[in-house]
Amino acid sequence: MEQNDAELVRQTLCGNTSAYNGLVVKYQRQVYNLAYRMLGNAEDAGDLVQDTFLRAYSALASFRQDASFLTWLYKITSNLCIDNLRSRKSRSALSLDAEMEEGREPAASHRQASPEDTVIRDAVKDVVHHAILNLPEKYRAVVVMRHLQEMSVEDIAVTLDLPTGTVKTHLFRAREMLRERLRPTLEMESDGK
Repeated sequence: MEQNDAELVRQTLCGNTSAYNGLVVKYQRQVYNLAYRMLGNAEDAGDLVQDTFLRAYSALASFRQDASFLTWLYKITSNLCIDNLRSRKSRSALSLDAEMEEGREPAASHRQASPEDTVIRDAVKDVVHHAILNLPEKYRAVVVMRHLQEMSVEDIAVTLDLPTGTVKTHLFRAREMLRERLRPTLEMESDGK
């Protein structure tokens, strides 16, 4: 029978490290997905997952047992992602094209579609992904959490320590920016090109 998160946290704090391993196994995929979608490459996301769980382990005593462990992990993850993105700006990070050439993007899964449909879908997906990666950090975080991680506005507000109204405003502005940036692509799609 699966133990609840609060019990696993309590056992970890009592010295049972295998209980923490249970939390890692349970949530590493969700943390990786958030990190990957915010950072845009697999290698950095993998590193950040490790950093997230190390940071969470060292701060476990400060975790409120009545709160959601996953939301707490998302908060740590998003803060680490934002720090990583800020340090990238100061280091002039590699472009997305260079990262793809270096094999830092995960391989696409095989689909049951025509080669032409697959190429078009992948091209549109790349354009959208690139547009999201080029959003300002505060907008990128809310878009990724809301639309890719399917978090509620309230959970995003808790995770990012923002008022709900601010999260809604960030989402609105991010969608407007994406709509503007993606207009040429969307027009091409609707024209059948």
